[in-house]
Amino acid sequence: MMKDSKIDVSIVIVSMNHLSKLKNLLESIDNMGETTFTYEVVIVDNCSKDGTVAYVTENYPNVKLNVNSKINGFAYNTNYGVSMSGGEYVFICNPDVILLKGSLENLLAYAVQNPKSGIVSPQLLNSDYTYQPSIRKFHTLKLLFWRLVSGANDQSKKKIINDYLLIDFDKTIVQHIDWALGAAMLINKDLYINKLSGFDEKFFLYVEDQDICLRAWKLGYQVTYNPTSVMIHDHQRSSMKKFNKLTWFHFKSLVYFIFKHNLFVKSIITNDYAQVSTEPTYA
Repeated sequence: MMKDSKIDVSIVIVSMNHLSKLKNLLESIDNMGETTFTYEVVIVDNCSKDGTVAYVTENYPNVKLNVNSKINGFAYNTNYGVSMSGGEYVFICNPDVILLKGSLENLLAYAVQNPKSGIVSPQLLNSDYTYQPSIRKFHTLKLLFWRLVSGANDQSKKKIINDYLLIDFDKTIVQHIDWALGAAMLINKDLYINKLSGFDEKFFLYVEDQDICLRAWKLGYQVTYNPTSVMIHDHQRSSMKKFNKLTWFHFKSLVYFIFKHNLFVKSIITNDYAQVSTEPTYA
């Protein structure tokens, strides 16, 4: 990390019993080495019982660490982490993400040179370095119905599901998108706090990422996928494996999102931004 009083990026992490994966993330941040930007790390620990707090305190004394006294939702915890941060940009990052060389640098360079891209997301890879789909179209009530009927089967031949999954998405070019997974996204802090008011805390878990992207579009900002930045997302799709508590959280969040934005038939966004590709520009 460069020595400077100005902080360019605050890496904000919410963790709950993810110590083994958090270690990998923190190590990957260390491995960035000397950077052209300044950064800090902010961790909100959501009542972990796996030794996370002791590990971070002992090994990363410069990390800004908040330890919750009770379990809170992801949106609340992220907003709290952002409120602790001092960076011009916030990089919201799940503990199961691993930063590859130059990945955060490329996201930041693009965001600085393209300020209308209020939210910029990287290309995500699985732990075996295969491409991980992380870009989607906005949900509608009709889509939610067909996703339930299909059992959230990504192999469904239904056109509405294929359109949602962006089966023909060109993962190789920088382009504007509806929304991307909140596992890794860079947002201007002023936009996040003063214009978007952060994540909507009525989402306890899931869909807050889809919601904030739609709200950014409504304010005239772009959401951009930038594959010049590549990161690993070593996650498990736990909410869809079987019906459980996580599935219920996901369903409730989707219903709230659809009613909040009146997405009963089709998205209220009608322009063709998803087809607009742009080349990255760097200083």
